[in-house]
Amino acid sequence: MTDAVPPSSSAPSAARTVGPSTVDLLVLWAGIPALGAGLAYGVLRLAGWYTGLPWAPFQGPARLVDELLGERGALGVAIALGLGALAGAVFAGFARRDIAVVTVAPERASVVLHGTATELDRAEVTSVYVDRKALVVLGGPDGAGELAHAVTELGTPRLADAFRAQGWPWCDEDPYAGALRRWVPGDESLPASADAVLRARAVMLEAGTSDDVADLRRELSRLGVVVRDVDKKQYWRPARPGGVRGAGTA
Repeated sequence: MTDAVPPSSSAPSAARTVGPSTVDLLVLWAGIPALGAGLAYGVLRLAGWYTGLPWAPFQGPARLVDELLGERGALGVAIALGLGALAGAVFAGFARRDIAVVTVAPERASVVLHGTATELDRAEVTSVYVDRKALVVLGGPDGAGELAHAVTELGTPRLADAFRAQGWPWCDEDPYAGALRRWVPGDESLPASADAVLRARAVMLEAGTSDDVADLRRELSRLGVVVRDVDKKQYWRPARPGGVRGAGTA
């Protein structure tokens, strides 16, 4: 087990907020729309050339673009650039939703992702760390249950600095990694109903339905099971420390 970093002896500072950096915002709201506009301009220029090739297949879409925009001169170019920038801005909006905002104060913390806030009480938390890009918070009645698990898209050093500055028990790695074991269908050491949830979750992992995978992670947590995903393989441990014998590290 890796011990949590002890709180700083100095008084905690005001609440720290970790969110998209200035560079992140510039890339999202300037870089991506500019890239979209550039791609649209390239498509417009290539459309006319492509329709002139006697052997090229599927010329219908290219001919349509050339007729609607390519033959309109500067106006067509302006429309193409505008549409490309708009498409880039829409994509940037979806990408922005995938970047969390984490606010850490001495007694409470919050993780806002996809418009949903997860509130955390410092008194219930035993460890905080990043595992494969996901911010993980452990604690609860058993001390090792999963209180939060969110892929924040935020840098680990920034998160570590924020939590350490407020006296939270930050760990450099999962303190219970040694208790994880590979899930095998029909494992009799699992709590009741957990094996069925893991079976359904395995199917969703393969299908890439991330929302359903996250929902079933929370369901497993309610059943007293903590799950980790490695290359679409599931590893699990009980929320109560020391509840698995002969476990292997993931």
